[in-house]
Amino acid sequence: MRTTKAGRRILGAAFVLLLVPFVATAQQEGAVDLGLQAVEVLKSYLRIDTSNPPGNEAQAAAFLARHLEEAGIPYEIFESAPGRANLYARLHGDGSRGGAIILLHHMDVVPVDALSWNVDPFSGVVLNEFIYGRGALDSKAYGAVQLVTFMALHEAGLPLGRDIILLATADEEVGGRLGVGYIVKNRPDLLEGAEFVLTEGGSASEIGGRQVHFVEVSQKTPLWLRLRVTGPSGHGAKPLRDSAVNRLVRALERIRIYRGEIKLVPAVAEVLRARASYLVDPAVAETFRNIETSIGDPAFLAALIEEMEPLLRNTISITVLNGAPSTNIISTEASADLDCRLLPGEDPRRFIATLTDVIDDPGIKIEPLLVVDAAESRPGTPLWRALEDTARAQDSEAILVPNVIPGFTDSHYFRELGLVAYGWTPFVSSPREGPAHGADERMLVANVERGPSILRDLLVRLAASRGAVGYPSMPPCMASPARSSASSRSVAMSSALRFASILMTRSSESMSRPLSMILKSSG
Repeated sequence: MRTTKAGRRILGAAFVLLLVPFVATAQQEGAVDLGLQAVEVLKSYLRIDTSNPPGNEAQAAAFLARHLEEAGIPYEIFESAPGRANLYARLHGDGSRGGAIILLHHMDVVPVDALSWNVDPFSGVVLNEFIYGRGALDSKAYGAVQLVTFMALHEAGLPLGRDIILLATADEEVGGRLGVGYIVKNRPDLLEGAEFVLTEGGSASEIGGRQVHFVEVSQKTPLWLRLRVTGPSGHGAKPLRDSAVNRLVRALERIRIYRGEIKLVPAVAEVLRARASYLVDPAVAETFRNIETSIGDPAFLAALIEEMEPLLRNTISITVLNGAPSTNIISTEASADLDCRLLPGEDPRRFIATLTDVIDDPGIKIEPLLVVDAAESRPGTPLWRALEDTARAQDSEAILVPNVIPGFTDSHYFRELGLVAYGWTPFVSSPREGPAHGADERMLVANVERGPSILRDLLVRLAASRGAVGYPSMPPCMASPARSSASSRSVAMSSALRFASILMTRSSESMSRPLSMILKSSG
């Protein structure tokens, strides 16, 4: 069969297209290697007990540093107190894309009650598709993925248009004063030129057949308080009506039954309106689209309170009690700690004034332990757009939704400096994972394996120097949970062969019809 020059060029193009599946396969294999590396890093990371208190993050920082050293990446470890270490490393760019992005995670974890676990909480054991350990969800898996991705970008030699900073910190679980708080106050040089922060606080789920990514842009304000009261002392055999403990108990009962007023603050209203973008039922979606009006319906409000009360009012949890050191002593002093969480925009001083009225006992002193100004980061930034593109590379129907969380993270320190900080995760959660801070904390191994390719895709989109070549964005097949590697190769090969066939048909038709018509008629 004779072919024209144009036909030969098209057949050559078809041959090139036949190579695409094998290029994608090589990229896939690289992603698999990174994923397996992340799993191994996480298993070892979980075996380091960084329960806070006391923290002992120095051991974890040394562990992370060994990997950076092997990769030839300079780093710095510095302590905010004995044993309370933080780690910093930076990949340098030319600044053509903007300021640096900080990849942040904390090394400390909450304490464990080992007797309530079915496995050793510091074993990093893999069982039935899950990796177990304190910190698996909060936030050592994220740290392992950040580390592996950071090293992969360094090894690839990708020209960067902005710096990428790796920051592993201490003390987040009890307020971060020895971690990010220390850095902001004592080492601001490490944050020089920073524009964005990516850290914990986000989540992603499959809803209505598509991925919905909840990106934390604001959080309730943590306000930790201590109630302290004094009174007469004595022997336990002779009760005292107005002992310090009795007065404290009366105050705590008033606090227990108190419920603050329901408030729909602007940040939460925006979150609820965003629900309309992924709810399947049009009537329910319309209800959330008009949330300010809908909340006036008592039945709707009752259902909303049942689902998400912490985001509709200020909350108080009684967490720590202290009295006499012995059962037969009536102590001269008693105290209780309260974990209060205020809605975005609420004034802590006004809240304390309200609490004083609720207690109604001038002998009880209220002492602030932790007060945080929880600022907000708006969507619509270059980082937000990169997050959207990354999500849609995994699922073309994926959406991003701004979210307010009832807990708090270290994001507030950066927002107070004017940086944009988002809580985002590369993991699509499963109801079988969790619980964070609970017994048998665990994450799907498959989630950890997919994490590096997704984060790498995001960083390439956001930070690669304009005009950088040889390092394309990760194709969707690299991280898709729906297809195996073999099936992805099969689909890619089938697609390439079909397109080559179309091109050959185009050649045999002697260029008599526009290519767009042939493609259309071929389905």
